[in-house]
Amino acid sequence: MLHIVARGAVAAAMLLTAACSGEMVPSSTSAPIGPFERAVAQAEPGRWRANGTDVVEVWVCHVPNGSTAAEYGGLPLRLPLAPALLASVFQQQVSRYFQTISHGRYSPFFTAGGEVALGAAEGSKECVDRALERSSAMGDVVLAVADAEQAPPGPGGFGSGGNVTAARRPAQATRRYAYVGGADFDRATWGDTPPLDLVEHELGHTLGWVHSGVSAAGEYLSALDLMSNSAAPRDTKPERRDGPDVLALHRVVSGWLPIADVVVAQGRTTVKLATSTGDSGTRLLVLPVDDTHFLTVERLPADGFDDHLPQPGVAIHRVTVDAGAVTAFEPIGAAPFTALLQPGDAAVSDGWTVRVAPDGALTVTPT
Repeated sequence: MLHIVARGAVAAAMLLTAACSGEMVPSSTSAPIGPFERAVAQAEPGRWRANGTDVVEVWVCHVPNGSTAAEYGGLPLRLPLAPALLASVFQQQVSRYFQTISHGRYSPFFTAGGEVALGAAEGSKECVDRALERSSAMGDVVLAVADAEQAPPGPGGFGSGGNVTAARRPAQATRRYAYVGGADFDRATWGDTPPLDLVEHELGHTLGWVHSGVSAAGEYLSALDLMSNSAAPRDTKPERRDGPDVLALHRVVSGWLPIADVVVAQGRTTVKLATSTGDSGTRLLVLPVDDTHFLTVERLPADGFDDHLPQPGVAIHRVTVDAGAVTAFEPIGAAPFTALLQPGDAAVSDGWTVRVAPDGALTVTPT
């Protein structure tokens, strides 16, 4: 459980800590192999997915009228979608999104694949399988779009990072794919500017990113991460079409944030963090908890793709690791988790106290 400590009660102590500790003073230089280190090692073989250029083939799956597939729920919407037109839209906006958040390290290139006609009882699985079977030898990822909407309360899409030990292409071999329903491309609702955050979210899975901020019922609760509620920016900025930026752990997984820019605290530590969405400086603080958990502490801005946040501040997440793989990624606090820690604030979670000094420096102390 998270406990917020009153600002005034800790201000004098934090000023003393900041004055005495400088930029970073870890209490120990030992570096035991913990769950964070295991997660980094597990991610390393798949980093190629998030670097360089991916050729993403766009396929359209036509759902027949009267489909009996449960995920389409008998809904009547059928859209006149064309792979070439969708690829053009994605190239203009989705490619720009990934180039921006990766600081030029990753650039998807969208091209038209083809079309698939589904049978009366066939759904998203058959859509993806058929598109993968017919994809070209030059395709790194298949992005399948149904011309029908997904019926609530089911997910709007899904994706997979595939086989990380295979060569980059073809997608037939790696099984890297993303799938979305067609509701976001309904011109009657969105005109010529469809929201693309769901496409960005599902493509995030093809890079090896996991969900964050998911409730036990499967709801995406966090406004802090593309891999949670990707539509969160539209709650405060209806004109937004992209999702939020991504958290530091996704950047570590992708190799965009080098380990040299991560501090793993082994005791009382003071550090000044740069924003985790930037491209330089110390951007992530890791707090070991036990053999299967650690906390991530990072500073988020309120600009760029995070301009929907009410103010910049410090976010804390609890990460669960099983057999070296990240299996849960939970923000600490209350949904939508946009009440970020401010100068003068302190929080207690999982055996650690995190204090933010008036000058923005962080001091973490095992409790």
